Amino acid sequence: MTGLKNRLPLRLRMWLRLCRGGARRASVVFNGVTDWSALRRLHPYRPDFGFHYGKCIDRYYIECFLAEHQNAIHGNIAEIGGDTYIQLFGNGRIDHYDVIDIDEQNEQRTLTLDLAQPASAPESIFDCILCMQTLFEIYDHTAALMSLSKMLKPGGVLLVSLPGISQRVPQLMLGGGGDWWRYTASSAMRLFANVFGEENVEVCTYGNVLAATAFLHGLVAAELTRPELEYHDPDYEVIIGVKATRQAPR
Repeated sequence: MTGLKNRLPLRLRMWLRLCRGGARRASVVFNGVTDWSALRRLHPYRPDFGFHYGKCIDRYYIECFLAEHQNAIHGNIAEIGGDTYIQLFGNGRIDHYDVIDIDEQNEQRTLTLDLAQPASAPESIFDCILCMQTLFEIYDHTAALMSLSKMLKPGGVLLVSLPGISQRVPQLMLGGGGDWWRYTASSAMRLFANVFGEENVEVCTYGNVLAATAFLHGLVAAELTRPELEYHDPDYEVIIGVKATRQAPR
């Protein structure tokens, strides 16, 4: 079957993939969880964070974080891996943007860079860098933060999301990276403070026990109410958001 699919024209394969994704998202109306006893099971209700069925719960929180800090997204911008969040939150405030990736197969990439090699990073060129769900894929995440800090102009802002409570990320979703780290608000503060200085770092968390349970089972944001998603319990950190500012010279 795989061989047959690969013989289909690329445009037809893309159209079929879109149709399949649309059908899965629409199916949430019928197979969405309303009776939570359905989650009393040894395997998740859906695999892969429910990725094919709607907006993943971690992505909902990432968008909340970026919406709270969207005024920092201006001028010369970079995003790691793609331009999804630049497009969502740029709102006409962007003069120029780059997409940073180590993967040369990424057609959106405009700057090829291994974040774990600070010596190769350009210096003082960005007003803001968006780094969503990336640091956990880099074993030497301290070196990656040094690269990100180096690329910021003095006074520039780094906006980062980190996974807290989460399943292991399937290899096919990593794009060749690794799955090395999970974080807490405390570990994030220590990690970023060591590079940016504690006074230049703000850490916030998102999640609660219901949202964490739903996320682990692959439920999507549409299956919870807004009050259920937005209730904040600091003991259940699904997503950690970090705003770090490169200190301007005195």
